[in-house]
Amino acid sequence: MNATVKSKPTLLIIDDEVALTRSLQIALRCNDFDIEVAHSAEEGLCKAQLSRPNAVLLDLRLPDGEDLQPLQRLNTMLPDSAVLMMSAHGDIKIAVEAVKQGAKDFITKPFDITLLKNQLGQYFQNSAVNHQGLIGQTPMMEKLVSELALVAKSQARTILLLGESGTGKTAVAAEIHRQSALADRAFIELNCAALPESLLESELFGVEKGAFTGASKSRAGLIDVANGGTLFLDEVGELPLALQAKLLSFLESQRYRAVGSTTEKQANVRVIAATNCNLASAVEEGRFRADLYYRLNVMPLMLPSLSQRAQDIPLLLDHFAHQFAVDGAQIRFSTASIACLSAYRWPGNIRELKNLVERLSVLYSGTEIECDKLPSEFNTLQTASSSSGFYGANSEPLEVISSRLAGEEKAAILTALAESGGHKGNAAKLLNISRHALKRRLQKLGIEV
Repeated sequence: MNATVKSKPTLLIIDDEVALTRSLQIALRCNDFDIEVAHSAEEGLCKAQLSRPNAVLLDLRLPDGEDLQPLQRLNTMLPDSAVLMMSAHGDIKIAVEAVKQGAKDFITKPFDITLLKNQLGQYFQNSAVNHQGLIGQTPMMEKLVSELALVAKSQARTILLLGESGTGKTAVAAEIHRQSALADRAFIELNCAALPESLLESELFGVEKGAFTGASKSRAGLIDVANGGTLFLDEVGELPLALQAKLLSFLESQRYRAVGSTTEKQANVRVIAATNCNLASAVEEGRFRADLYYRLNVMPLMLPSLSQRAQDIPLLLDHFAHQFAVDGAQIRFSTASIACLSAYRWPGNIRELKNLVERLSVLYSGTEIECDKLPSEFNTLQTASSSSGFYGANSEPLEVISSRLAGEEKAAILTALAESGGHKGNAAKLLNISRHALKRRLQKLGIEV
C-alpha cells in the first residue's frame, strides 16, 4: 500500500487512551492540517511509515512502547518531523530524558490547547522549510542539482554520496527520494556510526524472538520498514567488516535473514549510502571490502564543501534564520557580518552554519546581527586559508568552536536568570525569547534551575 501524497501537513497522535485521542481530534480540528490517530506503538509506526506525518504526539507510556522503542524509530523514520512526548505530571523526569533522546519537546496532561496549537503551527512551518529542497545558486550546486535529478529518476538501486562532514548528505538523500518514483513510499535513515556493532545487524535486518537474551519479541528491521522505498545508510564507511558482507549480499540479491532466523525474506529497496571518508583508501587499508565499494560506487555524487560555494552563504543564512525564528521574530544579517561569515572557512560546513544561526536566533531574537555579535573566531579565525590540511593555519577544531559558542549562550542565559532572581518567565523576557524557547535551551545546555 502506498502512502498518500499530502497537500496539507499531517499530525499523528499515538496514545492508547481512545477517549483522549478523540478529544484531541475535536479540539485540534482545523483546516490547516490533517489528523490521524493510533492506539499502540505498532499501529503508530505503521501509520507513520505510510502517512509521513510532519508532527507526532507520542504518549510516553504505551503498552508496547518498551519493546518497540517508538521514539527512536520515529526519529530514524522521520528525521525532519517533530516528535512531541505526552506525559502526566509525575513523568516529567522521564519526559526530560526523552527530549535528550531526540524528542523535540514534551507536553503535560491535561493540555493547554491554545499553546499546543501554537507549538504545532511552528513545527509545521519549520517542516515546510526543511522540505523546500536544496539551497544554492552557485555553478557547483547547479551541477549537483542537475545530476541529482537524473540519478533520482534513474533505475539505479544503489547511490553513493561523497563529501566532507556537514555538507548536507542527508538533505541530498531526502531530495533524491522526493524526486524519484518512490516519493510516496518510506524514506528510512540509519546512521551506521551511531549504534554499537552488536545492535547494528538487528536494527538493519531485524531480529527473531529468542535470538539473544532480551529478544522477547520478533522485530522488523529497517530494511523491512523501507521495503518499496529508500534506505539511507549514513556513515557507511563505519560498518564492521562482517556486516559489510551481509549488506553486499542483500544489495546483490535483495534477500536477507533476520538475526536468529533461518527464513529468507525479500525486500525491494533503493539504497543510498553516504560517507565522509575516502573509501578507496579504506579498501587499501583493509577496513572496507573492495567488492562492496565497487557495488556502491556505481552512481557516485560529490557534494561540495561550504567554502567551495561561499556565494550561497547569504541564502543559507536567510533560510536558517527563518527556520529558527523565535515566536516569528527572525534575525537579519548586516552586509558586514555576511562578509565576515563568507570569509570564514567553515570546517563543519552547513551543519556548523546551521548551529551558529540557531544560537544567534536565541540570543538576539528579531535583531540585526552585526560583526560584534558574532563569536570572535568569525572575525579573526581563518581569514587566510591554508591548503595544508582540513583546517586553516590559524583555525581551531570544530568541537572547540562549538564548545565556545555553547559557553557564550550558557553565560547569557545564566546572567538573565541571575538578574531575574531565577524566575524563568522574567529571564525569557530579558533574553527576548519565549518561556517555551528558554525551556528548550535550558534542557539542551543541561542547565538545572
